[in-house]
Amino acid sequence: MRAKTVLAGVVLTITFLVKTQGGTASPATTSPKAPSGADSARTLTKAPKVALPELFVIINRSGLEASAATAAVLRACSTLVGGDTQRILDAGKAYEEQFTGPLRLEEPVSEEATKKARWLRSWLSQRVRPGGTLVLIGDQRSLPTWHVRLGHMNCTTDSFYTDLDGDGIPETAVSRILGTAELMVRQMEGKKDYGSRASILCSEDTRIHLETRAFAKQLSRLGYTVEICGTRSDQALTESDLIVHFGHGGPTGISNRFGQTFVSAGTMPALTRSPIVFVDGCGTLPVNSPLLRAFFEQGAIAYVGSTETVQGMIPARFTNEIVEHFLRIVERQPGDTLAHVLMAARAAYVRGHPGLAEKLRTLAFTGMIDVDGDEAIDLLTAAEWVYYGDPRAVLRSVGEPKELCHETVRLSESVQLDKGTRSWRCSFPGKPDNGQAVLTLYADIPLPERADFRLSVRQNQKRLADLDSHSDTRYQIIGRDCRGGYASGMTYRARFLVPLEGSVEKQDLEVRLESGTTACLTPETTIDVWRADFEKRIGLRQAPDLAIPRQVGRPMAREPVKVTGLAKLYPTDRPGYFWVDLSLLFNRPHNSVEVGGGDNASFRTWFAEDVVTEDGIPFHIRRKGNDVLVSANNTQNVFEIRGLERSARRLHFLLWGYNYPRQPARLEIGFKDGSSQALDLSLSEWTRGEPPIAFDFENTIPVFRHAAIAHQVVDVHSPQQEIVSISSGSGTYGLIAITFEK
Repeated sequence: MRAKTVLAGVVLTITFLVKTQGGTASPATTSPKAPSGADSARTLTKAPKVALPELFVIINRSGLEASAATAAVLRACSTLVGGDTQRILDAGKAYEEQFTGPLRLEEPVSEEATKKARWLRSWLSQRVRPGGTLVLIGDQRSLPTWHVRLGHMNCTTDSFYTDLDGDGIPETAVSRILGTAELMVRQMEGKKDYGSRASILCSEDTRIHLETRAFAKQLSRLGYTVEICGTRSDQALTESDLIVHFGHGGPTGISNRFGQTFVSAGTMPALTRSPIVFVDGCGTLPVNSPLLRAFFEQGAIAYVGSTETVQGMIPARFTNEIVEHFLRIVERQPGDTLAHVLMAARAAYVRGHPGLAEKLRTLAFTGMIDVDGDEAIDLLTAAEWVYYGDPRAVLRSVGEPKELCHETVRLSESVQLDKGTRSWRCSFPGKPDNGQAVLTLYADIPLPERADFRLSVRQNQKRLADLDSHSDTRYQIIGRDCRGGYASGMTYRARFLVPLEGSVEKQDLEVRLESGTTACLTPETTIDVWRADFEKRIGLRQAPDLAIPRQVGRPMAREPVKVTGLAKLYPTDRPGYFWVDLSLLFNRPHNSVEVGGGDNASFRTWFAEDVVTEDGIPFHIRRKGNDVLVSANNTQNVFEIRGLERSARRLHFLLWGYNYPRQPARLEIGFKDGSSQALDLSLSEWTRGEPPIAFDFENTIPVFRHAAIAHQVVDVHSPQQEIVSISSGSGTYGLIAITFEK
């Protein structure tokens, strides 16, 4: 019998709503004791049991050999449905009877595959009761999957099987069983021993990263002993019952933010605890994924992940929103199967974005839809998440809650801030030997006021942070705040993480509504004090040649920048103009942004000369070696250039915006007298050739037709003052050249 593959998506018809109304009554509790009243849902170990959903097994017996291995798989299928043979559906036989041809495919990613997948969904919709779980027995050659196009993006997924009634909202869970006959039988038999060891393969500091931090808290409340791994640990993987990853990924491996591999398909250790695996990393589950197969071959029992590019790594944006729904559902229905939890999380995501269900419906029926920007990413996020393996696996309580962090303040009900009550105040204890205290702030804002609201956080009357939604989302950094949010219906759900300060015995905290008419702080808002040894347990260390730049003017979130020396200015051939040598400060060489083929995105390929002129302004282009200031991991570009010490009346920048760049590029000029000037540079999508364009290099790759570079000019407010630094706080872009104009 040939090896088989499994995918799944899941949907519940329950809508999970955060309470958005409420006054100022009983705003917080500071006791670490077990919660009561409105917080009783947090007592996970006492949650009621949830009945397992009805299972429907889908097979394609056509062409199967009459072997002992095949017989063992069919017996396992019968056991899975409790001997109810009416819930074992032979799709292959039905297809041959209708079309006189095989359902089986030679090419699993093709228009033919998508066409047959649509037929299979329609056929199943007449035979499967909503709310159950489809268990697909076989790989994508045996039981087809969808291959759809969203604008310039592709997606291969089984998630459309979760929407049997075709309304765009998932209501039926899906799992696909993968591997040899022996592995398939083991997955159908299910996880028998639920131990208490969990590993989080963490690319970021869990105190600051919204998703990893939330997962760590949730698992510790469920009784897991959580090990945070910032680098590879085969022992942790071998001994874990649950493996969670947040970082970078691909079909052959997963890694941290520095490119260090956590595990690869070729070096997978033995997973002796039959773990459940949850991976938040790009594209680990395409058809015939080597990484997925390696996980199952070495012992994994279930796998949750995505088939394509994960859009996230900013609080509550896209995939982060899916994870938030996922954890909320686990908390409220801890006995539900993970296949159904994923389905319900996707359903909540779809319901929260008006028009998304109809677009998903169109995509499933036509195989393509012409969208771009956030619409395309929303569609991809809703479609790409899938489930493999044991359809009955759950994320259950495995013991008494453990204290990974001390929850010292917790809202017992929503707190409404408006013109009558502008602030919420609380106090919490602080001791020198405590670990880092972090405010997790969840606020619901009316969507029309998204661009107008601003909250401030004050600790012991010191203003720590200003929080809003239009100052750009911040990439999460060790020791700094992160912020973001997402629109859900007519509500903007703001998400903030703010590290707190001080070690005095009593801490006073205030959250104030500085602008806007209303904000509702919801009960997810907490102050957590992480254990003092927590950072040591992370295991993630900055590389010795990486340094966090100093801050200039107002605080900015930064990621490490490789600094090899101070920047230098050189005179150009045109009097009064000086160019900055960026090779002395860079965070990514140009050959790392190559797109492949004959159109390598290399400045050496595009530019014929090292010095170019645009609108009369000379720029120096380094076509060899180190030349680019661009995020090392395709997120916010943050850096600081020091040692300039020259005045200017204008600054000229050559730069490009990422694919669908996050606006704007926010920079800051630092002057010798300590003052500063904030800059906002608009960004143009470079792969589509959006104006304004200074240089446009046309390519032949369909999704990378252009390499369009813009010229942005800034008037310096203090032209007599020496400029000592130029820093970038946010914006998804690459910086090519800077020229000073006297």
